[in-house]
Amino acid sequence: MKGPEEHLAAKVQFTRFKHSKAGANGGGDPTKVQNREPPVPWWRDPATIPKRQSLYEGHYIRGTIGATIGAGGRAKTTRAVYEAVSMAVGFDLATKQALPAGKLRVWFCNGEEDQDELDRRLAATCQHYQIAQADLGGRLYVQSVRNSPLRIAKLILGMPVIDHGVVKYMENFIRQNSIDVFMVDPLISFHSVGESFNEHMDMVIKEGFGSIAGRTNSAGELFHHPGKPKPGQSETTVEDMRGASSVLWAVRSARVLNFMTPDEAAKLGISGDERRLHIRISNGKANMGPLGKATWMRLVVEDLLNGDLVACASPWAPPDPFKYVTTADMELARTLARTGAYRADRRSPNWFGYALAKQLGLKVTHDGDTDAKDLVSLQAIIKKWLENKVLEVEQRKDEDRKDRSFIIPGRFKRPDPSAGPASDDPDDE
Repeated sequence: MKGPEEHLAAKVQFTRFKHSKAGANGGGDPTKVQNREPPVPWWRDPATIPKRQSLYEGHYIRGTIGATIGAGGRAKTTRAVYEAVSMAVGFDLATKQALPAGKLRVWFCNGEEDQDELDRRLAATCQHYQIAQADLGGRLYVQSVRNSPLRIAKLILGMPVIDHGVVKYMENFIRQNSIDVFMVDPLISFHSVGESFNEHMDMVIKEGFGSIAGRTNSAGELFHHPGKPKPGQSETTVEDMRGASSVLWAVRSARVLNFMTPDEAAKLGISGDERRLHIRISNGKANMGPLGKATWMRLVVEDLLNGDLVACASPWAPPDPFKYVTTADMELARTLARTGAYRADRRSPNWFGYALAKQLGLKVTHDGDTDAKDLVSLQAIIKKWLENKVLEVEQRKDEDRKDRSFIIPGRFKRPDPSAGPASDDPDDE
């Protein structure tokens, strides 16, 4: 139990925090009249409203806070490093394509790893993508605060209070170094208020990080953990972020990291061992834009010169089965189908796919010598050609008078370039 002197000290400390920025964020003495500009009837010419300034992939936006949610092992920090380096060099590390926002100044602040571990991850990413110091141009700042916490809010006498000293430190650093993006990883390490209380976390996001982003015109990103999964739940959604839901409502864009599911892996011909190297990135909340399709990253291992093996993020996309398929291949498939000899059932040794695989150079055979990824691609090609009427299924009796399904050419007709654009009338045949 605290003695009178400790209670008095805490009360004095709370009073100092309470009045340090009285009225600045709607705080201060609640008995005093608010010093605010009163609202006026609204009208504004849309042409005078500043356009949102998206800095990276529509997720990092100036003056706002975004969030990335992922459970342990989902490579949140690895993803953060990839994005931080990409923004600092001004191009996508994998494709080398220039970023629309150009070269940005980035501050990555981590409260979970020590500086050596952060340096390993940065060095591995730079080594993997052949990034030199000159490419970074002094625009990337990476800081571990694990041993000297940078907590933006704390509890005093059970009440959440913004630490304006920390806020001022962050704002000054951002202004002095012209920081465009600041990244905080993980959120729990940067405050000590009640994580499950909406009013606490609303203050942390809006009056803490949000005010920093707003006053410095920078984009802030919070990396956050999800809560315990519900029974039977295998995937995390943005709504599963740990603690108060006010965090999700306060950020402008939120995305979630998940391992590739066993079902997705099976459909893509990816083994169980490789499945967890593929991580899906889904935007579950995009207040400032449409919800986009999921993107993927794959974890690759880089061997540092010091002997450490370090994971790096690499963009990945599900393979396109039609990437190397030509119009000539399509016509060849129709020629094979004209024989009427090939079955639609994959269990048959006369399956159409086996004959087509030979022509496309895919390793798919009836005797079991089959590449799983090639099989997935082959099945996707045949399925699409059936949908597009390049091929069709005909029901007829085989030589034993049993009903079977055979592949035949479909009613597909190649567009005639000389015919002009197609009619907009769906009934016009």
